[in-house]
Amino acid sequence: MKVELIDVSLRDGNQSVWSAMGITTRMMAGVTPHLDEVGYRAIELLSSTTMATAVRYHREDPWERIRVARDRLPNTQLGFLTTGKRFITFHRTPDAVFELAFTLLARHGIRRLWVIDPMHDMAGAQRTAEMAKRVGFEEVVGGICYTTSPVHTDEYYAARTAELDAGGAFDSVYLKDPAGLLTPERVRSLVPMLQSSLSRLQLAEIHSHSTTGVSPLTVLDAADLGVPTIHCALPPLADGPSHPQAQQLVTNLRARGHEVDVDVDAMNRASAYLTRQARIKNLPVSSPAQYDEAYYRHTIPGGVQSTTRRQLAEIRRPELFDAVIEESVQVRQDLGWPIVMTPFAQYIVTQATLNVITGERYKQISDEVIDLLRGDFGPLPGEVNPELLDRALSTRRGRQPVNDGGDITIGELRRRFGKSISDEELLLRAVMPADQVDAMYRAARDKPAATIQRLLDTVSGSSATAISVSDGTTAFSLARAGGTP
Repeated sequence: MKVELIDVSLRDGNQSVWSAMGITTRMMAGVTPHLDEVGYRAIELLSSTTMATAVRYHREDPWERIRVARDRLPNTQLGFLTTGKRFITFHRTPDAVFELAFTLLARHGIRRLWVIDPMHDMAGAQRTAEMAKRVGFEEVVGGICYTTSPVHTDEYYAARTAELDAGGAFDSVYLKDPAGLLTPERVRSLVPMLQSSLSRLQLAEIHSHSTTGVSPLTVLDAADLGVPTIHCALPPLADGPSHPQAQQLVTNLRARGHEVDVDVDAMNRASAYLTRQARIKNLPVSSPAQYDEAYYRHTIPGGVQSTTRRQLAEIRRPELFDAVIEESVQVRQDLGWPIVMTPFAQYIVTQATLNVITGERYKQISDEVIDLLRGDFGPLPGEVNPELLDRALSTRRGRQPVNDGGDITIGELRRRFGKSISDEELLLRAVMPADQVDAMYRAARDKPAATIQRLLDTVSGSSATAISVSDGTTAFSLARAGGTP
């Protein structure tokens, strides 16, 4: 069978190994020409999380980052991942803001959208897909999010898959394993059941993290069962909490008799560039994970674990990590077994952290958990701890009506943030703190002056008589007058 590959290094690899903060616009500009030569089915370029980190930590314009990638990937479809009913913010995002975001993504060259509803609200996922098609996305893929719990059985997943199949806006279905829990044995029972529940669509992709070390085998079995597309990543952003290493995956697929039409040399060039950047910037290099049976208890994805470690270190309590992960097991059960992926993984871990720090379970309940219990994201899959539910719904926030996504219009946002700003700036201001957006735009305004100063310093501090810089469209030159300083 012919098997195609989707690269997730820039989004999920970056998020899983580098806490979503490693990739910069400059790095994207350097690696994307090599990625374009590989022959990927598509590239998962970014999510709202990586857009936010571009602004928050690098003071870089995420729209410029998309344009940089688009211009350097003319032969490869670019994709965006949307999870649940949120965009950047961890609260439910108004529908009008979502539609503006999708419109801008399509306008800037994103053609594919993966739609994931971690609560498996397939009616909500269908509305998201319809919105995406309406504003210009060419391909919309609906996700089945895998996890393990007493309620997440093969039959449960087959029923949710049938709901996706009944919706008219999806082009295919994919099986997403964000915590790396799928085993070859489970794939051999689950994939045929999902395939049998589809009459219109195809189970076209599998996305499985390598957190437990078994996904390189799991995805091979999925290919043997007829799943034609596999998500993978490149070193240093492969393996561990990320995805199967692309080069070895190609070797293994071919060894099993599958046809994989990709340029491995181009993969190696892209990988070499990313590895060089990791060394220069002192970023971690991921490696294959040792099997950890305890992982199947807490199921916290690798990206969330790395972010939790960083955040605990920032508040000078790194020693609490193990206790927080252990507490998350009870929190998840009390919440009715939500799947442990964005944003609910963060909700669970945040609540577990509050429980550990305060020393009392649910003494303080996060706003996000109250929203979850209130029903903003749809019904929870299992039974909720009644004491926790009563405590959450008795708070002021818990007594507020369910947020159905229709509470804000673009007109209201224009009145709040300004009628003359661009759509791109309006969206960022609608979902991010003002000081972070302001800092990003200040950095952009200061950038030309800083560049000119560096050129002046270079000329004055060297024996050169002239210096020229060009980005391919604009040239800038400096020279000493008369050849003297």
